[in-house]
Amino acid sequence: MKLSTTLTTFALAGVLTIGGASATFAAGTGDGDGPSADRIAKICEHQDEVVPRLTERQTKLTERIAKLTELQTKATEKGRERLAERIGQRLERLEAQLTKVTERIAEAPAWIAEHCD
Repeated sequence: MKLSTTLTTFALAGVLTIGGASATFAAGTGDGDGPSADRIAKICEHQDEVVPRLTERQTKLTERIAKLTELQTKATEKGRERLAERIGQRLERLEAQLTKVTERIAEAPAWIAEHCD
């Protein structure tokens, strides 16, 4: 499988996994500055699934970062600097995603406690 196809697959999985629930962790009244009441209700219906899904995404990101770090090391050892640089750019994006997911995991229980009965 090509690297670009694999990375696209991971990006799509991340959007599908995280996009639904974690984007709504910002508190709001539903008047444009946060999630609507319907959205909050839907998340509360699935509150038991939020943290496990985010944790699964975190694990996949961590595994992918480890694999790409390994590939970057090999590329550098073989003198393929441009490839190593591109892999480094991808690693930066994945690490930013990992940071966001980690923050969302930390924020999720408090958000659920505040918004769900």
